[in-house]
Amino acid sequence: MNQDKDKPRRSIFQSLRPKTALEQEANTEKGEEKGKAQESIVLAPALPELGTTPCPICRRRVTVFVTKTKRPFINCGYCSARIFYNGSRSMRLLESQLRSRKRGWSLDSKRTPRGTA
Repeated sequence: MNQDKDKPRRSIFQSLRPKTALEQEANTEKGEEKGKAQESIVLAPALPELGTTPCPICRRRVTVFVTKTKRPFINCGYCSARIFYNGSRSMRLLESQLRSRKRGWSLDSKRTPRGTA
């Protein structure tokens, strides 16, 4: 308990007071270091996107993502529905509704056309 009392306390009003010249110089140096570090950061999407499709619940356009196990799923931000497509029939129905971001893409590229197999 005594250790907490010995800690220096910082007032929430310190950020409102004008900064001294030394504090301003320290902040600019930190900002330059952060700028150098941030230049090397490359942001990439966490999951690959396939395209968009209407949400089965609310009919708003949602993005179709692919999981690590190569299964498509949607996560609707409006109605909070999270739907995973695991069966081959459901994947075919999703593919027919999908507005693809990549031309010629198929959920199951190894699938043969109907009637030929």
